[in-house]
Amino acid sequence: MKKQLATVGLLCTLLAACGGGGSDDGASPEGFWVGKAATGVDVALAVLENGDTWGYYANGGYLVGALAGNTTPSGSQLSGSGKDFNLLSRTVTSGNYSGTFSARKSISVTLSDGTTFTGNYDARYDQPASLAALAGSFSGQGATGTTSAISAPIAITSSGTVTMPAVSGCSASGTVAPRASGKNIFDMTVTFNGSTCALGNGAVAKGVAFYDSTSRTLVGLALNGPKTDGFVYLGQKAP
Repeated sequence: MKKQLATVGLLCTLLAACGGGGSDDGASPEGFWVGKAATGVDVALAVLENGDTWGYYANGGYLVGALAGNTTPSGSQLSGSGKDFNLLSRTVTSGNYSGTFSARKSISVTLSDGTTFTGNYDARYDQPASLAALAGSFSGQGATGTTSAISAPIAITSSGTVTMPAVSGCSASGTVAPRASGKNIFDMTVTFNGSTCALGNGAVAKGVAFYDSTSRTLVGLALNGPKTDGFVYLGQKAP
C-alpha cells in the first residue's frame, strides 16, 4: 500500500511549510493548520469559513488517511464531528472531536478515540486561489476510503474543467472553482463514469482542492452524496 501511495515525497513538501501566524483578529479556527498527532503522523487540516473541515495525514511522506467534517467554534473552544478515512486499513469511521485554538496561531484537537493533534497556522491559506496557476496536466494517485490507490492522470483547464481519462474502465469529469471567501482553496465536484468506479457509476463527489504553486502539488478531497465514502487525490503538475 505504501508503494502505491508514494508520490516522490510531495507530502513532505506540503507538510513542511508552516506559516507565521499574525494577530488574533477573530475567534475563528478558519485556516490551514499543519502539525503532528500524538501518534507521530503528520497532519494538515483546512477549516473553511463555514466550518467545513478537510484534512489528510501522512507517515514518513506517505499518505495514510484523510478527514472530513464540520467544526463549530465557541470562544477559544471548538468542537465537531466527521469521517476518518484510513487508507491503510481501508475503513471509514465516524467520530467527534473537541479542542482549543488561538486564531491564526495555533490549534489543539482531541478526537473521540483519544488521539490528539497540535498544529500551527499556515499562511498559504491567505493567498487567493488561481485557476490560471492551477491549469495543467497532473500525474498522481487516487484512492477511496475502502479501495487501494491507483495511478490517475487528470487535466484541468483555465476555466476549471476537470477530466480524467478512463483508468481500468473508470473515467471522471468535473469542475473546480475558487471559493467566494477569496482564500487559497477550490470547491470541487467530480462525477465518475464506469462500472468499475469504486464509488459507483454516475457517483458525484463534492469537496475541496488545494494547489501549492511552489511544489506544483495538487491535493483533492471529496465525499459522495451519502457521505459514506469519498476519495483523496495527490498529484504533481507536469512541467
